[in-house]
Amino acid sequence: MAARERSELGVCLAVATAIIALQSIVPLTVEQYFDSDQAVMGLMAKHLSEGRTFPLFYYGQNYLLGVQAWVAVPFFWIGGPTVAMLRTPLALMNLAVALGFVAFLARQGLRPRDALVAALPVIAFTPAKAMEFGGVYGAATEPFGYALLLWSLRRRPFAFGALLAFGTLHREFTVLALPALAIACWRDPAYRTIRSLARRAAGFAAVWVIVDLVKRNVNVYGPAGGEWSAGSAALGAKTLASWVSFDVGPYARRVWQMITWGIPEMFGGTPYAVRTYGIPGDVQVGSVLWGAALAVALLYALYRIARLSFVGPSLPPPALEDRGTDGYEWSRFAIYLAALAVLNVLVYGLNGGIAIDLPPVLRYALFAPLMAVAILVTFFVRVQAPRSRIVVAAAVAVWAAGTVIDNARLAIHLDRNPPPKLHRRMATYLEGTGVKYARATYWDAYVITFLSQERVIVASTTKVRISAYQADVEAHSGEAVTLQRVPCEGRTKIAAWCVQ
Repeated sequence: MAARERSELGVCLAVATAIIALQSIVPLTVEQYFDSDQAVMGLMAKHLSEGRTFPLFYYGQNYLLGVQAWVAVPFFWIGGPTVAMLRTPLALMNLAVALGFVAFLARQGLRPRDALVAALPVIAFTPAKAMEFGGVYGAATEPFGYALLLWSLRRRPFAFGALLAFGTLHREFTVLALPALAIACWRDPAYRTIRSLARRAAGFAAVWVIVDLVKRNVNVYGPAGGEWSAGSAALGAKTLASWVSFDVGPYARRVWQMITWGIPEMFGGTPYAVRTYGIPGDVQVGSVLWGAALAVALLYALYRIARLSFVGPSLPPPALEDRGTDGYEWSRFAIYLAALAVLNVLVYGLNGGIAIDLPPVLRYALFAPLMAVAILVTFFVRVQAPRSRIVVAAAVAVWAAGTVIDNARLAIHLDRNPPPKLHRRMATYLEGTGVKYARATYWDAYVITFLSQERVIVASTTKVRISAYQADVEAHSGEAVTLQRVPCEGRTKIAAWCVQ
């Protein structure tokens, strides 16, 4: 890049960093948005940091590699096992993905400011999406990173296969990169040669076999002391397959739910209360204005692209020619991104466990924003008319500004009106009264155990993730108390529970 472009790229990366930093404030500071699914990941990191076990997969499951627990270990060594330390590496990974997209698009030939605008759909998130990407549910923005890296490794079949296996074991949606690449590059015979396919398969198999061998010797239920269970890595695929439903009616309703409800709220295009997605606070975010701005940008971009298609193929801008790339390569990249988005939404409908009458699970359609990126990338590569580029960039900037404002409003609201820390109060009470063992439902047990840093062990009366806790509480049954949610009857009422 020329010095001027390098300077512009630095400014664009700074803007992306500022957006991610703002969106990370609430996840890093609001402990109340923390449930047992996240607490289990925190306990995995704590156990690994203490050398008690190696959490290969999410406790109690045969899928979701424990990557988020692994990366939290150094932060636990520095700042202790806290919610903020658990989520800090996620904020850094979100930042890495955001900067990676801008830098990749710029180095491939887009002007840095155009690269930033095109990447904004995977940088600027509404509060619901930002909180999901800030929560430790096993995977957040990492699949975005895998998708970008897999495209970069498309001509290195063994490395591609190895990363595809690792990414798929981490988050199953990563496997969609394979059919997406096949769709984008179907006209290129180099991707269909026996040698290429064999090397991709070999890379995939190598990682899969290594993980399989380790998994057979690791207790899926965590540290020693309770039930022992291990098995093949293929058990994860079996679990995921058990959720698949091919019932046409419910499938169509789930896809329609994501298209008409999930995606608009994912982009902040319609107003919604943050409590809808479990975020504490009485704030309504999203706006038809923000959504209209993005819709105008994408529709106008599609119109200009279609108009050029009728006129004939356009020449790539000089910057692309200087870097040895061409419009055909860019079109394949855009098709790859679009295919990921479409395939993800179609696969979303196959999950029979999704309730149609409840808010959609946004993290199950995490690739959906890539459709907007694909449209914007194609537009900035093909359309060189200054006024058209200004219109699209301005409209996307208006939308992004709206999401930034919503995240700032939520952060200010929660700072001025902090919600009660119910689980923290209960953990403090149990520690203060000398209670070391308790029983509670799944959604309370592991949160309280993590917040007390295992000074109080709470066994789950419903879903079990850590069997050693069940054994510990059973061995001290006479000392254990039961935490029952209100309304309830008991001698002592603390926060939202009776202590019995």
